[in-house]
Amino acid sequence: MDTILAAFIASAIGQIEILAFNLQNFDMLAERRRRREADAGRGVAAGKGVDAGRGVVARPDDYYVMAVLKDCIKHHNSIISYVALIERAFSLASVLQLMLSAMVLCLVGVQFLSIENPASHPMQIMWMVIYLSCMLIEVFILCWFGDDLIWKSSSLRQAAFDGPWRRCGRRPARCVLLLMTRCQRPLAVTAGKIFPLSLQTYTVLINWSYKAFAVMSNMKT
Repeated sequence: MDTILAAFIASAIGQIEILAFNLQNFDMLAERRRRREADAGRGVAAGKGVDAGRGVVARPDDYYVMAVLKDCIKHHNSIISYVALIERAFSLASVLQLMLSAMVLCLVGVQFLSIENPASHPMQIMWMVIYLSCMLIEVFILCWFGDDLIWKSSSLRQAAFDGPWRRCGRRPARCVLLLMTRCQRPLAVTAGKIFPLSLQTYTVLINWSYKAFAVMSNMKT
């Protein structure tokens, strides 16, 4: 489950990076689209044996720019829907995973405290350390990808602002401003709709586990 969830979040991060590139270079994409359509029009005109200039359809100056920006807005909406689908599918499983990980960390601490002479049981201590490290890495991977999703989605607003919208007309500028407003709320996958998967959540989980370990250690002494 952990690797599947991490892979889904990583794919969403990849789509966000593609969208950020498109927002920063939408004028170049619009020019490519214009040339593609012009070449296609000339090819159709040549096939019909008419003047090549007649195959090219006259478009407004901002037609292709608006087409690219509309595709960027649709792409952003698709990413939002995709992240929401990931959260609906893995929200319960992720919160159970975090709760069980915290319990396991506490139980490993209790087992460590139950050893009378740790120096005389090196293999047992080693296996406990390996198991504890695996649990920490397993939770860290989920939280790291979730934290990267939050930061990358937050950077979309800056990517849109860095684009060439200042050189365009009012309509493209309005579309960019609308997208920047929509990007003010970062995307995140939450665990049980309680707390997001992030490095801050990972720190809180470790802090809770350590506090429980410290309480049990004081009870033993």
